[in-house]
Amino acid sequence: MRRSSGARWQKHLTWTFWLGTAIVAVWAFFASRAGGLEAPDFATVFLAPVAVGALALAFQARRDSSRAEPLPTALESLATRIRQQSASADHSVWSDTFPISIGWEQEEGGLTEDLPALRQRALSRPGAGTVAEFQSIAGAGTELATVLLDRVPTKRLVILGGVGAGKSVLLARLMEALLHRRDPGGPVPVRLPLNRWDSSTMSLEEWMASRLVQEEPTLAYPAPMPFTGKNRAQVLVETRQIIPLLDSFDELSAAARKQAIQQINGLGWSNCPLVLTGRTAEYAETVRTAGEESRLLAGAAGVVIKPVDPDQAEVYLRQKGGEWDALVAELGTGSPVGLALKTPLALFLCRAVCEGPSPTSAGVELCDRTLFPDETAVRKHLFDSFVPTVYRSGAGGKSGPFCDAHQAERYLRFLARQHRNFRAGAGTELSWWTMHHIPAHMRRRISWALAVIGGLCSLSTWPSSAPLVLTTFFALLIGGMAKAYLFTRPMLRTPSSGLRWHWRWIPAGVGALIGIGMIDMQVQKGEIPMTLSPYLTFTALFSLVGGAAFGWRPREADLHRPLTPRSLVQQDRRTFIGLVATWAGSVTTVFALFLTLLLAYAVPVPDGVRLVDLAPPVLTVLAYTGCVGLLVGLMMGFKDTAWGVYTVSRICYALLGRVPFRLMAFLDDAHRIGVLRQSGASYEFRHVELERHLAG
Repeated sequence: MRRSSGARWQKHLTWTFWLGTAIVAVWAFFASRAGGLEAPDFATVFLAPVAVGALALAFQARRDSSRAEPLPTALESLATRIRQQSASADHSVWSDTFPISIGWEQEEGGLTEDLPALRQRALSRPGAGTVAEFQSIAGAGTELATVLLDRVPTKRLVILGGVGAGKSVLLARLMEALLHRRDPGGPVPVRLPLNRWDSSTMSLEEWMASRLVQEEPTLAYPAPMPFTGKNRAQVLVETRQIIPLLDSFDELSAAARKQAIQQINGLGWSNCPLVLTGRTAEYAETVRTAGEESRLLAGAAGVVIKPVDPDQAEVYLRQKGGEWDALVAELGTGSPVGLALKTPLALFLCRAVCEGPSPTSAGVELCDRTLFPDETAVRKHLFDSFVPTVYRSGAGGKSGPFCDAHQAERYLRFLARQHRNFRAGAGTELSWWTMHHIPAHMRRRISWALAVIGGLCSLSTWPSSAPLVLTTFFALLIGGMAKAYLFTRPMLRTPSSGLRWHWRWIPAGVGALIGIGMIDMQVQKGEIPMTLSPYLTFTALFSLVGGAAFGWRPREADLHRPLTPRSLVQQDRRTFIGLVATWAGSVTTVFALFLTLLLAYAVPVPDGVRLVDLAPPVLTVLAYTGCVGLLVGLMMGFKDTAWGVYTVSRICYALLGRVPFRLMAFLDDAHRIGVLRQSGASYEFRHVELERHLAG
C-alpha cells in the first residue's frame, strides 16, 4: 500500500534530521578534540534538541506506517488463521466409521425467547426488511449453521445440554460451516472458551480482544486511524467483525455467569450473530436465580441437545465387533447403564472400556445393578477405567516401552492439574510452550526458599557482630523481590516459525558509538594516529554489526503451512538455533574486526614474525569470544523463543517423574488413542469431565 504524501514528507524530514545530526556530531567530536569547542555545551545547545526531534519523527513515521495497513487485511489474516486451525483440529470426538449425528430440539422451558418474540424484535430494528417466519428450529447433524443464519431472526442462539452431550463438538462443526459460508470481508466466527475468562481482571470485550491476539498475533499491532490508542483486535471486537462462539459457559462461577449475561446484554451485541453453549442446569440457575429478576440472554433462541437414539447407539457400539448384546438390551431403558449411555461421551468411553483385554466381561459387568446402582456409578467407572484400559490394550506404543498404563495415567494427571492451575490465565490450553508455567503455591515456596538461602548466606558473610535484624531484613528483601518478580513477570512465550531480518537503526547507532569509543581509547594511548580513516572504519564496521545482529527477530507462525504441535516445535527450535548462531557469529565477528583493525593500524607486525605465527593466539582469543557470543545467543534465544524454556522445563519435570522425556511422542500417542484432541497447535483433553477426573 502506498504511503500518503504527509507520511513521505515526514520520512524525508526524518532522514534529513538523522543525516544532519550525524554530520554535526562527527564535526563536533573532532572540533572538541582539537580544543576549539566544548562538547558538553554543544550537546546541550544543539545536539540534544536535534536528536530528540529526530527520534520523535522516526517513531511517528514508524507508527503511521504500521497504521497504514487496512483492517480488512487483518480480518482476512484472522479468518485464514481460524480456517487453518479448524482444518487441523480434531473434532471427530465421537465419530468413527459411523459418526454419531447430534440432534437438538427447540428449548421451550422459558430459558430463552420464543420465535414470534424474536421475529417482532427483529422487525423493530431500524432498517429491518422482511423477516422469514419459522415454527421450529429443531434439527440434526450439520444443519445448525442454517438454523442460526436463516431460521433465527436475531441470529443469536443458546445451545444447552447435559454432561458429554456434544456441545463443544456441535460448536466446532458450526464454526466450520460458518467459515464455509463466509463471504470475503464478512465477520469471522471465533470459538472463545469462557472458562479462560477471569472476570475479576478484565471485561468480556477486553478478554475477547486478548483471545484474538492469541489466535492471530498480528492483531496486537496498532489500528489505523481514527482508532487512536487501540490495537486491531480491540477494533475488530468493537466494530463487531467477529461472530463470538462462547463455549463452556457452565465452567464459570455463578457470579461470573451472571456478569457474562449482563455484559453481553449491555454491550450492544444484540444486532450481531452470537452463540452461547452451556449445561442446562447451570444456565437455568443463572437466568432464574431465586429472589432476583429473571435475566435472559436478550434476543436469543435456544436449542437443547437430544439424547442419542438407541438404534444409532447400537450401530455405533457394534462397529468394532465383539459381544454387545447385554449392553444393547439396556439401551433406551430406565436401568443405570441405559440412563448413562445416552450421550456421545458415555458411548465413546463405554466402547473404549469394553474393547479392552476382556470385552465380554466388561460389557456384562456394566449391566450389574449391584455393582452400579445408578447412572453416576456407571459414569464414574467409565472415567476410572478409560485411561488404564486404552494403554493396557497396547494402543500407546509410540511413546516407548517405559510408558505403561500406570505411568501414562500419572503423566496425564500431572498435565491435567497443570492445565487447571492456569484456567483463568494466559496459556491455558495443553500447549508445549506453557510447560514452564509455575503454579502460585510453587512460586510462593520458591520465594521463601530464596529468602532462607539469602539469610544463611548473609550470616556466613557478615561478621558475627552483625545484628539479627539486618539478616532478617536482608532475607525478607530477597524473598520479597523474588515473589514480586515471579508474580508480576509474564510467563508468556510465543512460538515462532523462523527468523526475519530488518535493519535496526538504533542498534547500528549504538554500535557506531562503541566503535568510536574503542578506537578513541587506542588514540589516547598513542597507538593509533589521530586521523579520520580509523574512526570512519571502526564506526562503519561496528554499526553494520550492530544493525545486523539486532535486526533478527522471530517471525510469527506461517499461515500457509499446516499447524501441528510437532511442526511448531520444529519451527521454534530452528528459530532458537538461528538466534544462537547469529549472536555467536556477531560477537565473534566484532572481536575479529577489532583485532584485525588493531593489527592494521596500531601494532605493525615485526619483520621476524610471520603471520602464521599469529594464528594460534588469535584463534585462542576468538574461541573465548565465541564462547561469550554463545552465552549471549543462548540468552537471546531463551528470551525470544519458547523452545528453550520448554526444553529446560521438560527435562526438569522428566527428572522429577512428572512427564516422560519424549513428551511430544507421549502427547501424540494420547491424541491417537483418544485421550486428547488436537486444536491447532495445542492439545486438549477429550472432555472437561475427563480433565476434571484426572486432576481431581
